[in-house]
Amino acid sequence: MKFFASVLLFSLISSNLVAQTDPPATPQGEKAKIVLEAPSTARVGELIRFDVSQSIADSFQWLLVPESAKADFETYNAGSRAVFSARGPGEYVFIVACAKNGTVDVVRHVITVKSPPQTPTNDSLEAWIPFWAYTYNLPPTECHLLANSFEKVASNPNLETPGDWIKATSESNRAILGSKLDLFKPLLNKIGKILQKRAQDGLLVTPEQHKALWLEIASALRKI
Repeated sequence: MKFFASVLLFSLISSNLVAQTDPPATPQGEKAKIVLEAPSTARVGELIRFDVSQSIADSFQWLLVPESAKADFETYNAGSRAVFSARGPGEYVFIVACAKNGTVDVVRHVITVKSPPQTPTNDSLEAWIPFWAYTYNLPPTECHLLANSFEKVASNPNLETPGDWIKATSESNRAILGSKLDLFKPLLNKIGKILQKRAQDGLLVTPEQHKALWLEIASALRKI
């Protein structure tokens, strides 16, 4: 990886900074600084946008590692923006370098591309929740916050009736998700239907049964 970064840096310096053989003068003014906006996860086929337009730079160079990756990658606006779409799962490494007043900056960014999960063949929430989360394109960070919510409720020793558990969970989810609660309503509705069925089957009555299921839900959310 250091080799690829060195090649990119050398290319940038050679083409933009070193036009003579004499030692360069001491750089004056602002120093090169990359400000990169890009996600860290994506789906197969999803269009991902990179933005370094807020950087302190006169020019940019990009490198996708490996260059033979099964992906489409293109820069535009003089390298200040780029688009990427992966045709297969895996980790894709991007190295971007910039130059300004005889100085350079280099940033390495990794995007993990996930493949679609297979449709579950049983009624396990451990399998269905990641599938639903992928279907609704829910952000992993908030999914993990929601896991915290279910774990917090599960640790409450004062919940006795099913109504107590539902009320405490609703309040906790609302507090922890805030304005993003609406985004999670489809997932929560799916979970609610499973809970209702288990209650009708007599499998969700006691505090111990609720606690075990709430921890199962939290575990599933952490897999996202």
